[in-house]
Formats: sequence, C-alpha cells, structure tokens
Amino acid sequence: MRRTKALLTLFLFLIISVIPFGNVKGHSVELDPESLISMPMMIYGGSGTITIANSVSNYTLYFQGVQIPSTVYSEIEKTQSDGEKDLDILKKACTALEPEIDNLKTNFDTASTAYQTGITNNVSETELEALKTAYETAKSNYQAKVTEYNNKVTEYNNKVNEVNGKIKELTPTYVESNWTQTTDNKISIDVTQFSGEHPYVVWVKLVTSSGTYYDEGIYKMVGSKPTDVSVKSVTLDKTTLSINEGSSYTLTATINPSDATNKSLIWTSDNEKVATVSNGKVSAVSEGTATITVTTVDGNYSATCKVTVNKVAQTPEKTDNKEDETKSDNNKSDDTTVPTGELPKTGVTTYIAIFIIISLSIIGIISYKKIKYYNFK
Repeated sequence: MRRTKALLTLFLFLIISVIPFGNVKGHSVELDPESLISMPMMIYGGSGTITIANSVSNYTLYFQGVQIPSTVYSEIEKTQSDGEKDLDILKKACTALEPEIDNLKTNFDTASTAYQTGITNNVSETELEALKTAYETAKSNYQAKVTEYNNKVTEYNNKVNEVNGKIKELTPTYVESNWTQTTDNKISIDVTQFSGEHPYVVWVKLVTSSGTYYDEGIYKMVGSKPTDVSVKSVTLDKTTLSINEGSSYTLTATINPSDATNKSLIWTSDNEKVATVSNGKVSAVSEGTATITVTTVDGNYSATCKVTVNKVAQTPEKTDNKEDETKSDNNKSDDTTVPTGELPKTGVTTYIAIFIIISLSIIGIISYKKIKYYNFK
C-alpha cells in the first residue's frame, strides 16, 4: 500500500511539473527547432550580433532585413496585446487553483497516512472502511483539481501557439535573393535611408553540414536620415503678364522655405492655343488669355499668372530709296509697248519735245531751200 501511495503521489506531482507555461514571442517566432540560433536582444543603429550555439563549429551565416508595413505591424501589436490579455486571465486562473491544489494534497496526504496506519494497526473493519473512504475521497478531489489546473495550463499554451501562429502569418518572410553573408556574426541594416522609427523583421539563415536553419526577430529600427523639410507655399514673380504673339517670357517660381527638401514643380496652361509653358517659360501662340499655374509636388501648393497675348498689327512696307524709284522710272521709259488707245503714262514730255524738234527741223529745211531759191543778197 505504501508503494502504491508513493507512486500515485509522484505521478500527480509529475503531471503538474512537466506542463510548463509558454511565452508569447511577438518579436521572435521560433523557427530553429534545435535552438542553435540566438537573436540579438536589441539592435542599435541598425547593428546587432547573432549568437550561434557552441555545438556548431563549421557554418555559414546569412541575414537580411525586411521592413514591415505600418498597418501590418499595428495588426501584429494588436494580436500580441489581445493575446497577452487572454493569457493573463488564464494565468490568474491557474494561480488561483494552486492554493486549492496544495490544500487538497495536504488532505490527501493526511487521509493516505491515516488509512495506511489503520491497516498497520489492524483496526476494526468498520473503522478501516471509513479510513479508506476518506482516503479515496481526498484522492479523487486532489486528482480532479490537478486535472482542472492542467487543463488551464493546456489552454494557456494553446493560446500561446494561436497567438504566435497569427503573428507568424503576419510577419513578412525573407527573399531568397537578398541574403547577405556575415563572417563575424554581426548584422547591419542601413538606417540612413529613412528617419524615425520603422519596424523590421530580421531574418537569419544558418547553413551547417547537418542542415539549414532559420530564425527571425522583429525590431523597431531608428533611422538616421535627415528630417525632410516640407514645402509651405510657392509664389510667382508675376501674377499678370502681357506679351505679343511669337514672343516668350520665363516666370520665376519661389518656394518657401528655401531649404525645402523636394522642390519639384509642375507647370500647366489652361489654354495652350493661346500660351504654352515649359519649366516656367511661357510662349505666346495666338491672341487671347490663358492662366499659367505652377504646383509643388510636395504639399500640392500652387500659384497662378494670367497671361494676355496681343496680336501684332501688320503695316504695308514703304520704300524711301530714291535710287530704286529712278531705276523703276528708267525701266518704264525703255518699254516702248503701249496698249492701243492709251498714251504712255511715263515719258510724255520727251515725246512732245522730240515732236517739236522734228517739226522745227522740217520747217527749217523748207525755209532754207526757199531762201536759197530766192537767193536774197
């Protein structure tokens, strides 16, 4: 009987002691079954050190960092937070059962001792039956409470696995082509590419002669990139502009503050048939009005300039060159072709003079002959 009691007590003790409480590993989902990899407790400035078990002598170690989107990280945090609340309730329930188990174990031990003593002392059958009933009742109560406790522990550990499983599903996985080898077990994430806190999952791959092992940990990295200076406003050197067709003018945009990080601008015209714009240069196309707008890429701030395009008046060309006029007149005098019924409009005086000279010459000849004939002396 004593041997039976001792074995039963030991068995019940083992039931309680071999079922441990798990932990929510919201920042380190276990993937290394042999626990060969130990992730760094913290990563400062993007740097940390990985510890490999002493049992591993020859190995190659790789790492990579994968940024976690803020929405995903928020869901991871919520999953962990909700899980911890549920686990806290279960743990408190287990803690409340521990004193009851202790009391029931004491009652069980007392009843077991009394029953064993009754057997040893050859008490009456009636008295021994009463001792046996008390012993069995104490044992049953003790076993029931231990079972209740162990069920709570199992529920606790199941919740741990559930929470870790959800976090594992949310955690971004590694990219096979992005591994970086480390020869000194140190990892380094470039934190100069961003500013502020950003969540990262750091993946580790351990390659040994016996196999390949993976592990990962979630960390918040603090970036060291200079803080961006945001655009506050933009202005133009002119709000109205009047130019002629075919001409151009380059508008000057001023961004405030002057040390803004992103100074990119977008130029547009609401009437490209009147005026177009490229990098601030306004080109007048045709008569009319158009509004030129400049908009900042950062902040979407804008400024406008109303452009009026004037039509250029066309006047007939005037010739002031007297030499050209003379040449024109000479050309006309040389033209002897005169339309029928029309007198030439140029050289009239010359023709009259020639006519008079010829007439006078004829009259002169006739007079000469008459004079000679009469031979006045």
